[in-house]
Amino acid sequence: MLRNGYIVWEGASLIDSSPIVLILTGFVNPTSNRKTGSQMIQSWILSQNYVPTYAAKHGFDNSICGDCPLKLSDNGSCYVNLLTPNNIYRSYIAGNYPQFSEKELAILQHYRYPIRLGSYGDPTAVPLEVWEPIILASGKHTGYTHRHKNCDLRWQKYLMASVETEQEAKQAQNQGWRSFRIIVPDAALSDNEILCRHTEDDRIDCSKCLLCDGSSTKPNIADKVHGLNWKVSNFLKYLESTSN
Repeated sequence: MLRNGYIVWEGASLIDSSPIVLILTGFVNPTSNRKTGSQMIQSWILSQNYVPTYAAKHGFDNSICGDCPLKLSDNGSCYVNLLTPNNIYRSYIAGNYPQFSEKELAILQHYRYPIRLGSYGDPTAVPLEVWEPIILASGKHTGYTHRHKNCDLRWQKYLMASVETEQEAKQAQNQGWRSFRIIVPDAALSDNEILCRHTEDDRIDCSKCLLCDGSSTKPNIADKVHGLNWKVSNFLKYLESTSN
């Protein structure tokens, strides 16, 4: 019987060698995330040793988030609601997720479910060799990394470089990445950027758009900062600090 979630891989983080786990969910129960779309498979990169909220609060999330400046222990503007990763982690600890197998891979290949690489956590913490069969079986994905400066460059064909400033965007583009830049609501787009299509029209979700797939032939993307008010405030403070 098909289960909703599966353990794909457990091993040492490529960031700091701490034990982490990759879990896929959404095979049975559709996600409630309106932006990504209900049929999009979600992926979770979690520390094996810490509940996500505890790890984020105390800075023990380096193994999955690296030096992302938006972490709760750093700038505190990460948009991810950690209640969902918490639930995923508790189900993992309780042994509720079986191992991902060739059977589930065949289901992905048959139905071509799109996959969100890194619903929580940076995809590059997990070896590309683990991800690639899943990406190829699905044929449709979105994904981002804050580790574009020091990760395996083979990721350029699958992930967007996640950035916060125009300067970072240009640097990433010069290194061969497409960029995904978070902007303040009234910020102007760069000449080579387009606004997230969901932000323009909320009837278009990620599973239909799929522009954020790392392909070099598509435009760079910008999106307006979103999330809880205090997180947005923290993001604005961070941008101000980078301009000083």
